[in-house]
Amino acid sequence: MISRPRIIAIQLSAALGITSVGLVPTVALGQAMLEEVVVTARKREESLQETPVAVSAFTGKSLQELGLTNISDLTKVVPNVDMGIGNGTTGTGNAFIRGIGARNTGVNYDSGVGIYVDNVYVSRADGAIVDNVDVQSVQVLRGPQGTLFGKNTTGGAILYATNRPEDEFGGNALVRVGNYNKIDSTLTVNVPLVGDTLMSRFSLYQTKNDGYVQSEIPDDLPPQALGNFPFYEGEYNDINRYGGQAQLRWLAADDLTLDLNYNYGKTDQAARGQNCEVVTDIPGTGWQGDLQNPFIVIPSTGETIIDWCQRNDDLGKDKIMANLEPNQYKAEVNTLALTVDWEITDVLNFKSISAARSAEGGEVNELDAIGIALLGRTNFAGNGAEQRNTDSYSQEFQLLGSAFDDKLDYVVGAFGFTEKTDKGAATSPSLFFGALTIPNLAFYQSNLTKLEAKNTSASVFGQADWHFDDYWTVTLGARYTWEEREVTRTFRVPDISDLATTGDASVSPISDTFIDFPSGPETFNPNHGYVVDIDTRPLSPTFGMPDPRADQTRKLDDSKITPMMSIQRTFDGVGFMDFGNAYLTIANGFLSGGITDTVDTITGLVGEYDPEEVWNYEIGFKMDAWERKLRLNTAIFYTDYTDRQLTTIRISPEGRIAGALINAKSSYISGIEMEAVILPTDNLQLTANVTFNHGKIEEYDDFRIESIPASGIRPECTAIETGAGEVANCPIDRSDEDLPRLPDSIFYLAAQYTFETNYGSVVPMISWSYRTNLQNCFDASSCLSGVYKVDQEDLSARLTWNSPDMNWRVTGFGNNLTDDRYVQGGTPLVDVTSTAGTTYNLPRTYGIEAAYNW
Repeated sequence: MISRPRIIAIQLSAALGITSVGLVPTVALGQAMLEEVVVTARKREESLQETPVAVSAFTGKSLQELGLTNISDLTKVVPNVDMGIGNGTTGTGNAFIRGIGARNTGVNYDSGVGIYVDNVYVSRADGAIVDNVDVQSVQVLRGPQGTLFGKNTTGGAILYATNRPEDEFGGNALVRVGNYNKIDSTLTVNVPLVGDTLMSRFSLYQTKNDGYVQSEIPDDLPPQALGNFPFYEGEYNDINRYGGQAQLRWLAADDLTLDLNYNYGKTDQAARGQNCEVVTDIPGTGWQGDLQNPFIVIPSTGETIIDWCQRNDDLGKDKIMANLEPNQYKAEVNTLALTVDWEITDVLNFKSISAARSAEGGEVNELDAIGIALLGRTNFAGNGAEQRNTDSYSQEFQLLGSAFDDKLDYVVGAFGFTEKTDKGAATSPSLFFGALTIPNLAFYQSNLTKLEAKNTSASVFGQADWHFDDYWTVTLGARYTWEEREVTRTFRVPDISDLATTGDASVSPISDTFIDFPSGPETFNPNHGYVVDIDTRPLSPTFGMPDPRADQTRKLDDSKITPMMSIQRTFDGVGFMDFGNAYLTIANGFLSGGITDTVDTITGLVGEYDPEEVWNYEIGFKMDAWERKLRLNTAIFYTDYTDRQLTTIRISPEGRIAGALINAKSSYISGIEMEAVILPTDNLQLTANVTFNHGKIEEYDDFRIESIPASGIRPECTAIETGAGEVANCPIDRSDEDLPRLPDSIFYLAAQYTFETNYGSVVPMISWSYRTNLQNCFDASSCLSGVYKVDQEDLSARLTWNSPDMNWRVTGFGNNLTDDRYVQGGTPLVDVTSTAGTTYNLPRTYGIEAAYNW
């Protein structure tokens, strides 16, 4: 086995023979050389090629030329970025960089990728699908950014900047139509109010298309199922987002600028429908089916859990069965930010960024993808369910300057953040009438769980560049962060007195989860109330009384110093190279620890997970060559993780399953990222990106839930009562698994050519992207199954006409032209049901867009 120090040495020495990291620019029409790209990856404006950071940057114009309409499209063109248009069965944002992100999107979890819109941190996944509307630039910073951007950037950061108001009246409009009844529209107007002193800018947008997944009711459903479940017919995987932005810019003085920015976004669309695939070749899976099929599922539905999954799979990728209503994902986000930029002197600048953000969201999750009322969760059921509502406030101060005749550049600052979620309750109903073949007996398992979270954080940071001469620079930086996190979990069970409209429902002697309805199934009241559970622990001082564990509050605080060091050497005019920049960077970062919403099966108490810490070692080389007709940027990195946060499956004392966050003690990721742009002729641009990764989990201890065999429970396992019988909770070593969302290799190729005519320019463009062995599982058997380990390929093309005055643009486009379909997510539950819920990528899409500037 190769040791980790040797791996580092091999990769870093290899960097000496390769080149460096960067961007995928596009070229202005007829341009003879690549333009300089300005980035703010280090809190100040500087040339991309001079920045010792692995960063890809795009202007608003290049986003249009590449056909990138929202943040999820970055997956195609940026090395090691995986950003889907939803997570699980919801439309929440879920970004991964270099295999780092967060599968869990609850209010008590944070992502390892920081998303910033106009320097404002987007802390929650609701509203994190950012549409590219009136965008000035997008920058993707890969690797931990713990010094300048703080905690929760162990994977990297994505920086969005919108266009600022200007002193001339103008604007632009765009309409895009396509198959699946797609219609997108944007409108931006820039209005000067008081000369060149007070200016405004307004944008509106809408993006909408029908879904490509349809739920239907098969003709041959068993009679029991028809009477048991309200099967739902309708559309899934649609898109319906709209919003706007209003900005004011006041040039209060020659050296003082104030920007006030209000941003609104709303999502109101269906959930993401899942196919269901049977996985029966992994020993020990399907404990829920083993427990419930004989006494509950078969008597109530006429078929087993696996039979129902197979029914769904037989319908095909884009047809499903579903029963949980309403079919919905909703989010609404309001953000208000004030930026004050004061140029104190020619070499000293002060900036203040104040922001308030409110995010509300809720969804319906049919987790099992089976079509019967087995595993689901909803924020819209009434009777206590409510959408989550998070309010956050942040304040950042920055002081940027130069000293010692520009030999020293520095930035120092302070950041404060507070966030509170005061709503957010979901019910998880599972209902089967006819259990044990008794018509009026129901297996009913449900709860109402509410999470309230408070997060407070404060930090100070500083980073300085010392330029020894025109070529050598050393950068040192550090950040101190303190944070406090608090979670309150409220747990309620059904109110038996309210379960039947006739008031005569009662708990069966069999178990608390078996309910008798003497007046018949039609008396079930889905809008019943919820109450505090009764403590059933025989030795507990509160035995027979309301369970004190129903309302739990835990608080923790932590502090961390995250340093970084970089040394770089620039080159001018060496051979065919016009400019070069070689750098070595060592950077530290951490991802917040926290408090889980799952409880220990024995104690019933909520637990916690540790912070994730990372050290990243990176060598890069950036080069412009051949009279700036070639740009070649490469980074080689090795990232060492301690207590990496990974998602697994846990079971509650009452037998419900839920995703949980636990720590893998030791893991690492290494890779090489190469980006190249070349102009072989004045009108031809070729772009190529190549990435190779290797990741390994060295120590990852977990628990797996299994059925108890006839021979009895194994000594290392613990028995758990679920309400329908006992299962075994067994320790498992998962250190041989693939890291999630980390492809083995990534390839991107694109070519565009500009034809100049008397009637304007015509620009055809074709692009191809390919990712290999991308893993999207989280429970142990799902990772073993191979269902979620796929290759992903996309072939797209665009044909654009620009008017001679460049005011009009018309583009025909096609995406996924080969109609390649692959798994891009879902809800892995192979351990639980021997089934895998899978969501698939968009089929072939095509359309036309027209834009006008004035």
